[in-house]
Amino acid sequence: MTPFENRERRLAFFGRAADGFTRQDLSPRRFRATLRNPPRRAAQKEDGHFVFANLTPSPPDYRIDLAGPEFQPRELLVPWPGPGPVEIRPPGEDEIHVVITGVNASRVTFASIEFLPPIALGAPVLGEGGFTTTLAAALEGNDVQEAELTSAAGLAAPQILRIVRSNRLVFRPGPYYPFPPGTTQAALRVVENTAGAPPIEDAQVRITAVNAAPVTPVNVGGVTLFQASLPTPPPPGATTPFLIGTDASRTLRTNARGDAVFYYSPATPVASLTLDVSRPGYVSQTPTIPVQTAERSFQLVSLVRS
Repeated sequence: MTPFENRERRLAFFGRAADGFTRQDLSPRRFRATLRNPPRRAAQKEDGHFVFANLTPSPPDYRIDLAGPEFQPRELLVPWPGPGPVEIRPPGEDEIHVVITGVNASRVTFASIEFLPPIALGAPVLGEGGFTTTLAAALEGNDVQEAELTSAAGLAAPQILRIVRSNRLVFRPGPYYPFPPGTTQAALRVVENTAGAPPIEDAQVRITAVNAAPVTPVNVGGVTLFQASLPTPPPPGATTPFLIGTDASRTLRTNARGDAVFYYSPATPVASLTLDVSRPGYVSQTPTIPVQTAERSFQLVSLVRS
């Protein structure tokens, strides 16, 4: 076997990273991708691409860490696929999730999106119950409230749609992201309930209710999204789904300073979040924190050692 043949039989993983707020490509100055075993830093490009090349097969999983000072760190488990390059592309990433408010022929309407980066003609659209179609016209701009689909047969309010922009990995902004003025932010710091209140790193913070409405899962095109049914009078008892997104949108981990943040458009009707805050070795807490529209709210959460 020649050295060239040997290299060809080794593995390569590649992906492309985007800012979860702006959906712009991330340069190597803003994030890093590293492999744990064997330890290795990815080769990165200005357009967000990163690649781990010439890897020795090492089943069952590879652990890849994605991190940047402005973003929520991520850990990805990539299964050993056998020889050949593999794109890292978890489903549900660079896409928008909308709740249908109306259907007219092949056109669907939904709550206004203040600013929508471009989504190309022909982009996949997936819905509940196995629904699939494509965009019949590109989507982008300010106050986007409708989409033209190739087919809307079987769709009705208040079903949920996933409109896929690309295969890129999305980095969620973290506590130190430069959010523009007017962004609704629910920030918290998790500390020990001891003298000096030292921060607790890697505590899990998960949304369990929004405005006192419990969070529930729904399968949309093979991806589990999470929603809460918020009251919307009239009539009495009426509700509308509020989409939180994938589990990555409702579950955070605190950084070395104990900080974490959830963020929303100022038009989002979030008045409070009920959270499950936990870490091994501590007693979990379930605080409900008030959220101020278009402002940064802050809550200190103290955990007692178990």
